[in-house]
Amino acid sequence: MFTQGDGMPMNHEQGRVWKKITDVYQQWDQDRSMLMAIDDLSEKLQDVDPELITETLAEARADGKLATTDESNAFRIIPNH
Repeated sequence: MFTQGDGMPMNHEQGRVWKKITDVYQQWDQDRSMLMAIDDLSEKLQDVDPELITETLAEARADGKLATTDESNAFRIIPNH
């Protein structure tokens, strides 16, 4: 099951990280249909603080830009966002 929420808009740094996340995810799954493990994302974005990745994913989820598993250890980007 996927969960979404309501939150505040991303700040500038989260926006920058979100761009990196979407680029990595798009290269990994062009159809945006598969779940990507957050650990895999952290490995691909080693230049980004893992805490910032987690915060950015939380904001994106709150904004309806991605869906996570109930355990929040994997995600997929929602198309057309």
